[in-house]
Amino acid sequence: MFRKIRHLNIVVIFMLLLQLAVYPANTLGSEKASITVEQAVQIVKDNFSIPEKYSRMSTGYNKYNDRATYNIDWSSMEQPHGSFNAMVDATTGDILNINQWEESFRPSFKLPVLSVEDAEKIATDLISKLASKYQSEMKLVKDDQQVLELNNSQPFAYSFRWIRIVDGIPFPGNGVNVSVRGDNGQVRDYSFNWTHDLNFPAASNVISPETARQTFLDTPMLELQYFIPPLMNPEISEPQRVLLVYQLSNKYYGGSVDALSGKPVTLDDQAVGDKSMSAVSSISAATSTTIIPGVASQVAEASTSKDSPENSQQISQSEAVEIVKKAIKIPKEFVMQNSSLNPDWDNPSEQVWDLNWNTESFYMGEHRFIGARVNAKTGDLISFHMSYNTKPDDKAKTVTRKEAQEIADDFLKRIQPERFQLVKLESERFYGGNIPSYIQMFSYVRVVNGIPVSSNRINITVDTVAKQVINYNMNWSNIEFPSNTDVLPINEATDRFLKMRPLELSYTSIYKQDGQKQEPRLVYQPNSNFTMYGPGMINAKTGEPMDWYGKTQSQWASSHKFTDIQGNYAEKEIGIVGLTGAFGEYGDTFRPDEKITAGSLLRGMITLEGNNRDLILADEDVLQIAKERGWLHEDLKLESELSRDDLSKIMIRLIKMEPSAKAKGIYAVPFTDANTIKPDSLGYIALAWGLGILKFDGNTLNPNQAVTRAEAAYALVHAYAIEQPQNPDMR
Repeated sequence: MFRKIRHLNIVVIFMLLLQLAVYPANTLGSEKASITVEQAVQIVKDNFSIPEKYSRMSTGYNKYNDRATYNIDWSSMEQPHGSFNAMVDATTGDILNINQWEESFRPSFKLPVLSVEDAEKIATDLISKLASKYQSEMKLVKDDQQVLELNNSQPFAYSFRWIRIVDGIPFPGNGVNVSVRGDNGQVRDYSFNWTHDLNFPAASNVISPETARQTFLDTPMLELQYFIPPLMNPEISEPQRVLLVYQLSNKYYGGSVDALSGKPVTLDDQAVGDKSMSAVSSISAATSTTIIPGVASQVAEASTSKDSPENSQQISQSEAVEIVKKAIKIPKEFVMQNSSLNPDWDNPSEQVWDLNWNTESFYMGEHRFIGARVNAKTGDLISFHMSYNTKPDDKAKTVTRKEAQEIADDFLKRIQPERFQLVKLESERFYGGNIPSYIQMFSYVRVVNGIPVSSNRINITVDTVAKQVINYNMNWSNIEFPSNTDVLPINEATDRFLKMRPLELSYTSIYKQDGQKQEPRLVYQPNSNFTMYGPGMINAKTGEPMDWYGKTQSQWASSHKFTDIQGNYAEKEIGIVGLTGAFGEYGDTFRPDEKITAGSLLRGMITLEGNNRDLILADEDVLQIAKERGWLHEDLKLESELSRDDLSKIMIRLIKMEPSAKAKGIYAVPFTDANTIKPDSLGYIALAWGLGILKFDGNTLNPNQAVTRAEAAYALVHAYAIEQPQNPDMR
């Protein structure tokens, strides 16, 4: 599936460095372990089955924010590889998280054989076992919009979230997340977070929702921005879009209003936990295009790229290395370990050089490295990152945040003199986490027509002891920006936004300046339904709700929970296909006993596989796709009913077994009316019967009998439950 986090390698390394800086793994506090590592290992084994092939085990002890933990990892030394990772609280013995991963040499796609109710029971039973003493203080938050998307590499997993409830008020920063594989019921991920000894402010003197709304409007907490949706599939040519939107400003914690004081919650001079999607997106959207003077062309505001395949050739690896050396100093003891030429996720028509250096002692525990990315077409330095060498106990003098900003500004003036004039420094605490004095982070957002471009920014990290930039990421799109005329007034935009996401009372966490103690804060905040998906902004010109891919509400994939299938033999199978958003032509009803048409089945199959989910396909398009996929060879009309004979052929073609079905003289079926089966259909029907794809009652087949919608749903689920090779048509 191509819906990925952009520039993952850069961001993961960037956030890993930040985590090491904020929570050094070797920093031990006064908190002492109450259990041994051997006991922690046994706790995990008592609650989970570790595959025998994971014969290699490693353990570690960490201490951060007054919490001592054991990290325990099992992995396979032979192919296929896999791993089981766990973290255990060294004081309480609570399992804090686990995750499992298995390598597959033959990627396959499957529909889940478990219903959402089956998976929920597995998740609930796990919590009853691992977190029973907290269970009465939590509430399951159901995501009715969770949509099953088939893909070639990872089985579908149902996700469940329990949040902590304090005196009837949600505290979403605490709770449990569980994901359960739909194909075998295995718990793939478990995460438990619970903060003890918190003093929650009473909700007896809170401001009214109307007062909070007025603060939200007067601040204002919505901001007009240019939004560039991420490309869904970089291997398919699609135009980059720019949209004018209203979304929450990064200056305020997810649009929060303090419920006691009535003032906006800001990120200045405090660190806020449980970041909102809008604030986090400004980090995850941070990659770069750096121009080295004398190498790349001048920057023109709001212009399209002048470089084209006709007038620009790809640079060599050695040229890319020289470009990096012009920007940063690479110490003599650093040796280039690897380089590769890869597609650029932000610019699919271009490629980038990924370059990595480290010291010879890297693999002996001295983790010193430098990584950089260079655009192979334009010669732009896209980003660089280097290991963080300052230790928390260093006595060296650190520079102030103001002095660190001067270092960042001077760096940008040298590397990006033109673009430095087109950006503004974001909020003082754009990251929002606890950042120690020996590291400072800055985010500069691009401004066009006086409007910030949410995903075009430069992120810089400064080592305040070494007094140098150690991380640099930039994203700068060479595209035209639409006019900012005819946008909705801010008051009307706010009204529409709060209808979409009304303010609700909840607790959030504020970290004190020392980063050690949390202070619960009672706030009014736009409702997110505690899910990762859904509307995050509104179109500034139309007022339509939009998600983080720039899709409007009418384009959102949605699942169906049918109301007329209880007690049907195919209830589970119908519920599963409903999760994909397929067969929604009758709204909340499925009509299981109605005869299915060829068009309904084929449209359902196309939707089920995830492609063209957001398009309204014409009949001729449906037929063309079905024939291209090899599902249909006959000249069927979409409005015609399907027989069991027809359904068998379509299902066997779906699972790529038609060559076997065409074999002659090897098939037999135990039906009393077997003589009514056409000779050319016998192989298809025999395979569909033998593999459990078709549902039969009694000893007769009735090959020409019209198929019901329930039979079709049953057949689809059981066809997809069969191991298949990778499907090139599926995203």
